[in-house]
Amino acid sequence: MSTAFTGFVLLKEAKFDREKFLKDLKEDWKITLDLGEDSENKEKDMLVGNIGDIMVAVALMPAPIPNNEAVDNAKTNYRWKDAVKVAEEHEAHILVSLLGEPNLVDGAKLYTKIISALTKQENCTGINVLGTVLNPDMYRDFTEYYTENDMFPVENMIFIGLYGAEDNKVSAYTYGMEGFGKKEMEILASFESPEDVYYFLQAIADYVITSDVILQDGETIGFTAEQKIPISQSKGVAVNGTTLKLGY
Repeated sequence: MSTAFTGFVLLKEAKFDREKFLKDLKEDWKITLDLGEDSENKEKDMLVGNIGDIMVAVALMPAPIPNNEAVDNAKTNYRWKDAVKVAEEHEAHILVSLLGEPNLVDGAKLYTKIISALTKQENCTGINVLGTVLNPDMYRDFTEYYTENDMFPVENMIFIGLYGAEDNKVSAYTYGMEGFGKKEMEILASFESPEDVYYFLQAIADYVITSDVILQDGETIGFTAEQKIPISQSKGVAVNGTTLKLGY
């Protein structure tokens, strides 16, 4: 099972309105979860069903995410000031998993729609995915945007972290590429604007996943004939393991 498709919806109390979820999934995203013969689904706090040949499991967990994980993760979200507070205050969570996805891009589109439907639960306060905690409304807006434009939901699936380096330079990293069988990427001490660094790294991530490209140490990459960004591979700075460094 790919870790790309396991996420946690943070709740302020341990309640899961199954009927509302199934209705929101159908009305907002035209998706019907086939519960098979088990339409009574013995467990009222859990749903297991199929969408085509993908199995979906949605389960209410009546406790916070263990080991303070949500709170630690929330600290990385520089774009949402309430992330840590939301993580600290959640009392329960819904675990979402896709099992046996045939295609990573299609799987990602489906997974983001399922999570987006769950953000409409009245007690949903945040989403713990991508090693961070995201704003549910923002997550849903991104899902709508990428669905309308029939694009890979890169903002939902890949977190781009930014942090300052010396001399007003900016560094950035991806989180989530590994779930798609790719190496995480970093840009270190760039003179470009934070916004340019963010969108460049995001565009490369989208390209690598949707075109199923493996970037190699010593190659260059660019979006124009003139742009030749060097690629090197070494131990990660902001991310564990080996990462690709883009000289942007």
